Amino acid sequence: MSRLGDTLQAARHDGQALLMAYLCAGDPTVEESAKALCAAHAAGADIVEIGWPFSDPVADGPVIQAASQRALGHTGRAEVLEVVRRVRHASEVPIALLGYCNPLLRHGLEPTIRELAAAGVDALVVADLAFEESAPWRDACNRAGVSLIPFVAPTTQGPRLKAIAAAADSFVYAVALLGVTGQRAEQSASILPVVENLRRHSEAPVLAGFGIGDGEQAAIWRARGLDGVIVGSALVAALAAGGTEAVQDKVRSIRSGLDKLG
Repeated sequence: MSRLGDTLQAARHDGQALLMAYLCAGDPTVEESAKALCAAHAAGADIVEIGWPFSDPVADGPVIQAASQRALGHTGRAEVLEVVRRVRHASEVPIALLGYCNPLLRHGLEPTIRELAAAGVDALVVADLAFEESAPWRDACNRAGVSLIPFVAPTTQGPRLKAIAAAADSFVYAVALLGVTGQRAEQSASILPVVENLRRHSEAPVLAGFGIGDGEQAAIWRARGLDGVIVGSALVAALAAGGTEAVQDKVRSIRSGLDKLG
């Protein structure tokens, strides 16, 4: 986890906000998605998040659902790994892989995580994995040197929150709202009491995701004390509308919003 750990530590030391940029592997092609992820890093993303396309992405809104559908016809396990390898070959940027349980389990949990690690994945985000069922996944990730990223939501509380805090070995993904991914005009503050409580039990950085799509919204979360933001749908839409250049422009805008407040 040295790439990810070093990035998180450097951001904390420098007082810099973190930006994790999501794009779906294979959308529109393996080559173009890898190129766009590298461009996002060059434009200011500290971590890139590669989505494994899935036919039933229950946590995702229409923008990322459409990206998955575009990719599914030509993107499977081998192609996802190829996107990871291309990004890793081009850069030492930390890579998170976002997937759902079914595709990840299809060829066996241990072999799949070992393959991801060998290709260059530093962290795994499993959108439909309940924390109570995550122990085997965490064990397999630990053996492979991959961080399994836990989620907190506005409804997370009590002993469950303490257990999630104890399990966080890199950063925590704070789901900023109840619902699916996709940019929102309003930025709900309902996750903030959960983040405050979480920080009583863990020093792990907390990144807010879901609903964030521009620099002004990113700045809101930085002002609220979050360590950074995760942006997906806005970048997927930018790639579909304007290609890699549009992704770079969007990332620069979000980076600028974060950097206004340090």
